[in-house]
Amino acid sequence: MQYTLPLELVNPLTYKAYKTLTEELTGNQSTTGNEQTKQKIAFTKLNQQRMKRVEKQFSLLPTLGSLLQQHQPNWSWLVLVEAWCGDGAQLLPAIAGIAAEAPSVALTVLLRDENPALMNTCLTNGSRSIPKLICVDGETGERVFTWGPCPVAIQEKVLQYKASNPAADHDTLVQQVQLWYAKDRSQSLQQDLLKLVQETLAAKGVKAEATT
Repeated sequence: MQYTLPLELVNPLTYKAYKTLTEELTGNQSTTGNEQTKQKIAFTKLNQQRMKRVEKQFSLLPTLGSLLQQHQPNWSWLVLVEAWCGDGAQLLPAIAGIAAEAPSVALTVLLRDENPALMNTCLTNGSRSIPKLICVDGETGERVFTWGPCPVAIQEKVLQYKASNPAADHDTLVQQVQLWYAKDRSQSLQQDLLKLVQETLAAKGVKAEATT
């Protein structure tokens, strides 16, 4: 889908600024977004620990890092997220880690509820699921690819778990998903992005191979 971004993105943040914001909100017993519920405020506090753990454990997939460094695509990565989002806490630090190793990729964090028009262009089965990564061509402003809200491998585990445990409640599933993320250590996310980068380069006639 060809799509040119609007000129204005509401409250664009660097990853560092986003972390500072979430820390301040935690201290004020608040969160981002339109719903200031006790549950989402509690999740925001918990997500601080998750983000720090992902940052500490993150290791860039050599093939992905080599591919981005070799071809230097002029891309902007826009990530729609909210501070209470458990998936976001597991995935955004890794996305930031990838972008930090690729100088030609600029990362911008956007709050979903402050950017509804953009969010509505990348719904998941009609829902405003997050996080969503939108890769944009830095020269044309056109969308290159969209990813999210969950790595394919994790989503497959969710479907299998639901099929095998039809009586499991939502909280139990959420806990199970967080365990999968902890064991996965950002590998499934990076495999998804590696595939998207390879497909994008191949579509442009670029030999999408990289040495490790």
